[in-house]
Amino acid sequence: MPGLRPRLLTDWLGMLRIGNAVVIGFAAITGYVVSGGHHLWEALLLALSATLIGCYGNVINDVLDVEIDRINKPWRPLPSGRISLSSAKTGAAILLIAGIALSLLLPPVCPVIAVIASVLLYAYSWRVKKTGFPGNLVIAFLSFMVVVYGGLAGPDPGRSLVPGLYAFFIILGREIYKGVEDVEGDRRHGVKTIAASLGVKPAVIMGTILLFTVVAISPFPYFYMGMNIAYLLSAFIGVDLPIIIAFIKIIKNPVKHAWTSTRILKIPLFMGLLAFFLGSLPLNHSYLQFT
Repeated sequence: MPGLRPRLLTDWLGMLRIGNAVVIGFAAITGYVVSGGHHLWEALLLALSATLIGCYGNVINDVLDVEIDRINKPWRPLPSGRISLSSAKTGAAILLIAGIALSLLLPPVCPVIAVIASVLLYAYSWRVKKTGFPGNLVIAFLSFMVVVYGGLAGPDPGRSLVPGLYAFFIILGREIYKGVEDVEGDRRHGVKTIAASLGVKPAVIMGTILLFTVVAISPFPYFYMGMNIAYLLSAFIGVDLPIIIAFIKIIKNPVKHAWTSTRILKIPLFMGLLAFFLGSLPLNHSYLQFT
C-alpha cells in the first residue's frame, strides 16, 4: 500500500529514537575534539559506531518491553504489530554488529568500550531499569562512557573526562527528577527510585546537588583547560541557566512541575556538549581535517 512505507519508516525512526541517537554521535565527536583529535574520518567513525550502538539499545529496550507495552502503550510499533518482533530483533542484531565492527577500525581500546556499553544497554533494558536508582546510575555512566569513547581516539584522552563528568551529573540529576515525576506509578510497581524509596524532598535535594555541581564547575574548563570564550558563553546560556530554571520550577511544586523540569533539562546535555565542542576549536580556521 502507498501509505505503508512512509509509516513503516516513521515507526522505525521512532523506535531508534533518532534524535537521541544523533546526540550520542555528537557526544562521541565532542570527546574526540576535546582530547585533541582532528581527523574527520575518525570523528565520523566514532559518531557512527556510537550512534548505531545507541540505536541498538533503543530497539532492544522496546523488544524486551513489548509485553508491558501491550498493556501500557499498545499504540507503539511493536505491540501494535506494525513492526514484527522478529524484524526488531534482527534490526537490533544488525545495529549491534555494525556498531562494534566500525569500532574495530578505531584504536584498540574503543572496541572494548563498545562491547561494555552494549552489555550495559542490554542489562539495563532486561533488569536494571526496574531497580530505580541503580538504573539511573547505569544511564548516567553510559552517557559518561560515550564521551570518553570519543576521547580515547584522540591524543590526550584525559581531557574528555571533564565533559564526560558533565554528562554524568546532568543525566543523573535529570533521572532523579524524573523519579519525582513518576513517583506514584513507581511506588505501585515497586520501582526503587530515590523519590519512591526516600521521598520526593530527598530526591529533589539530591538531584539539585548533582545539577548545581555542574553549574559550580562550569567556569573550570575556561580557566584551566584553555577553552575559548565560545565555551563560556554556551555553558552559561545553554547549561547553567536551564538548570537554574528547572530548579526554580521543581522547587515550587515538585510532583506537579517535575515533568516540565525534566523537559527543560534536555537542553543542558546537548548545549554542554556543544560548549565543549566549540570551546575546543581554534576560532580562526577549520579544525577537523580529512588527513
